[in-house]
Amino acid sequence: MGMAASQARLLSITTRMSDNELRSQLINNSKMRLATESSQVSENYINALNEAQYMFTNYDANNKATYQQLTFNSLTAYNEYNNQYGLSNAAGQILVSERDAKRFEQADGSLENFLGAYGLEYKTSYFEELEKQFGNDKVKLDTIKNLDGTTTTNYSKYNIAELQAIYEGNQETGGKHAGYDNSLMSQSFNTYLKLEDKYSQAEEKYFSIIENVMMDYAKGVTANGVSYETILNYVNAGSADNNAIPYFYAFEAIINQMEAEGKFSKEANFQYEDAQGNVSNLTFPAYMQKLIDDMKYVNDTYKDSQTSCTYDGDKALINIDGDYYVEVTRTSNGSGYTYSHRLVEEDDDGNIIDAVQYDESGGKIFDFDPNTKSIVFYEEGSPAFSYKYNFNDGSSWGSNTITYRETLLGDKNTAYFGNLELLVSYFNDVMINAFDAGQFNSVAASNPEYSQYYTAYADAAKELSNFIFGTDVGFSNYQYLSDYKWCMDRGGAVPGYQNVADVLAIEELFAVYGEPKYAYIKDGDPDSNGDAEAKWYTNLFNRMTEGYKVLENGLATSAEWIRYALESGLVKMEQVDKDQKWNSITYTSCSDITEQTNDKAVAIAEAEYQKAMNKIENKDKAYDMELKNIDTEHTALQTEYDSIKSALDKNVERNFKLYS
Repeated sequence: MGMAASQARLLSITTRMSDNELRSQLINNSKMRLATESSQVSENYINALNEAQYMFTNYDANNKATYQQLTFNSLTAYNEYNNQYGLSNAAGQILVSERDAKRFEQADGSLENFLGAYGLEYKTSYFEELEKQFGNDKVKLDTIKNLDGTTTTNYSKYNIAELQAIYEGNQETGGKHAGYDNSLMSQSFNTYLKLEDKYSQAEEKYFSIIENVMMDYAKGVTANGVSYETILNYVNAGSADNNAIPYFYAFEAIINQMEAEGKFSKEANFQYEDAQGNVSNLTFPAYMQKLIDDMKYVNDTYKDSQTSCTYDGDKALINIDGDYYVEVTRTSNGSGYTYSHRLVEEDDDGNIIDAVQYDESGGKIFDFDPNTKSIVFYEEGSPAFSYKYNFNDGSSWGSNTITYRETLLGDKNTAYFGNLELLVSYFNDVMINAFDAGQFNSVAASNPEYSQYYTAYADAAKELSNFIFGTDVGFSNYQYLSDYKWCMDRGGAVPGYQNVADVLAIEELFAVYGEPKYAYIKDGDPDSNGDAEAKWYTNLFNRMTEGYKVLENGLATSAEWIRYALESGLVKMEQVDKDQKWNSITYTSCSDITEQTNDKAVAIAEAEYQKAMNKIENKDKAYDMELKNIDTEHTALQTEYDSIKSALDKNVERNFKLYS
């Protein structure tokens, strides 16, 4: 009975041990599958690490690069600092977005309309800039410095709005201006150029003849026992001797003698501005007399004049000798004001600074005594002029006109010679305009040496007059025919002359301010680089005229599609060169396309890898624990098995001995 029980127990242990071995084998098989799963997860992670995406490089004004995923849109989007690229299909058609295709179709073959769809307009801000400076007034052209130190400023005939209408043309809205370009190319202007050239050449020769006749006449005029020829030779010799003062006064008498003989024009077309800024139009003799009076010294010693005084708060600025000013500053002392004086001048930027008392060589320029309100100016190291201004501090404060006395301290002959030199030079320069040229025509016409030039001028002038007015304006007016302002103001010009006047008015403006510079303006913003954007879309427009294909928006934004299309050869890349021509390039040679790791895909793969590996490790640990338990149980069973087996063997051996 006991032996039978042991045998049954031994059989049970054997069964359990076999079961444990089977379980252990199954767990080991599962662990092997975990290793396969781990290898697959690792492979997926490694593939994500190895998988790169195409990136496109964008640049900014500082040439700083930024990167974005390559798509059709990122490759072809406008950026003024990028290279321009495109994609073409096997048929050679450029691929374009749905938006670009629609705008191209609506442009109906017009580049201007196509660019306009992007907010680009080809225009100039020329007249807007002039308007900022002058409002809508007439435009300042040039300023001429007169002999008396005053200036004359010339202005355009028309205001800025009128000039813009003349330049751009307004005939479509009922205006009379054809536009500068059209007027310039008009038949009337072409005719005018020929007639005016003929007139100008004849006029130049004629007036040189008249000038000779006038000069011959002037040289023979004598006053105070001195002829103009003597004065002319004296000035040209450059010798300031004791004749300077008497010759100065002789010149004044000669001018009066010529006027008495009726040789000067009676037109009051010489502007004189006095010290108070009052302007008057004078005849030439009257104008010359004003200049002579301004250059005279009472008893050859002094002259009293007036000058302007401006105020800025508690500072007064008195103009002395053109470039110099006396600055008077008043300071409140409780019961009134105290005053201080200093001599100042303007620097190159128009700022008021202390006057420089010594030149670069150390020579003295002036002495200034604020107490006596006097300034002594030096010439070549010697006192030459003294200015004593009348500014009685508080009693003079607020007056815009200040009296001053200029006293001649230096060489009187030198001073008068310089003034005479100025007068003679000016007289010679304006002789043609000053004299009544018509009075000398008889001399020119009767002299065989001169008559041909007189006749040529008269004929050319008459022909030009007929073109402008349809009639002869007469010999005395011939000298004004090249002045479009005079012609337009006179009235009666034929319609065709409007083109001529328009061209001359605009070219007068160009001579001072240059020609308008046109550029593409983006949405009315002159600060935008419209030219760069216009060039970009002009290139696209020109390429589309060779054939294009619309790329649907879904593909235009797909990084996967463009990668596949480039790698498979479905599309080819094109790039615009510096000559604005499209050339084929390979995407692998494009420096603006780079490969970079797909950070998003890597991040996803890494998360999945960590999750899967944690799961595998947990399973593996569970399997190891189960195997350990099986192994422990197996060891215990094996021990029990060995013990029972040993007992059975001993019982068998005893029984065998008992019954043998």
